[in-house]
Formats: sequence, structure tokens, C-alpha cells
Amino acid sequence: MAVAEPAASARPLPEYAALVTVFSAALGGFLVLGRNRVPERIGLGDLARVGVASYKIGRLVAKDEVTSWVRAPVTRDEDAQEPEREGMARALGELVTCPYCIGLWVSAGLTAALAVRPRETRLVTTVFAAQAVADFLNAAFVRVRDS
Repeated sequence: MAVAEPAASARPLPEYAALVTVFSAALGGFLVLGRNRVPERIGLGDLARVGVASYKIGRLVAKDEVTSWVRAPVTRDEDAQEPEREGMARALGELVTCPYCIGLWVSAGLTAALAVRPRETRLVTTVFAAQAVADFLNAAFVRVRDS
């Protein structure tokens, strides 16, 4: 027989649904309002740049100390890594402490920005993509040095 979870640990399904609705409405709204700005295709270079930049920004938001202030209102520990226990605060806490989860939101925002302001977006995504490459090179250097 299954034991019922306490209310504090129950998954906040209505709040998840609200977040999905907000994401879908924002993306759908952009597609409707920006329909004249949506490119026929996205080039491989832009795809790679947005993908790597989304990875880096997702990690930055979800894990770095410098962005703990973003996570702090919806987390319950000093490191701002443990989401609140219930409600919308938990759902938002889970979103902003998960680099994969927040990465989708970042990717959608960068892709929309690429359609509206391609030059500026390419510059921003290049900065974050280059930093991601530097992170991997630094990690490789440390691994080689320590082996």
C-alpha cells in the first residue's frame, strides 16, 4: 500500500502548469506578434552559439555564487540551491536551480532576441559561448595538470 506524501513534499503540479502556461504564452505571443521577424531558418552557427550560450547562462543562473541573489527568494538554504518546500516558490525554485530547466527559458529568449535583434544577440551569445569554451578548456587543463 502506498503511503501518501506529506503536503510539503507533494509536487506542485498546478504551479508547474502555470509555469508551462507562461512559457507557452510568451513563446506563442512572440510567434504571433513577431511573425514578420521570424527567419525562414536559423543557421548552424547561430544554433551552436545560442546552444552553447544557453548552456553557460543556465549554469550561471542555476549554480554560480554570483547569481545566488536570483535564486535566494525561492530557495531555503544559504547557497540558494534548495528550493522552497511548496507552492509557486517551490516550482520557481526548482526552475532556477536546475540548469537544464532554466536553459530552455534562456534558449527561447535568445532565439526570440536573435529574430528581433540579430547583431546584438550574436554579440551577447558569442560572449557567453566563448566563456563556456573557456570553462571547458580550464577544466581540461586542471585535469591534465593534476593527472
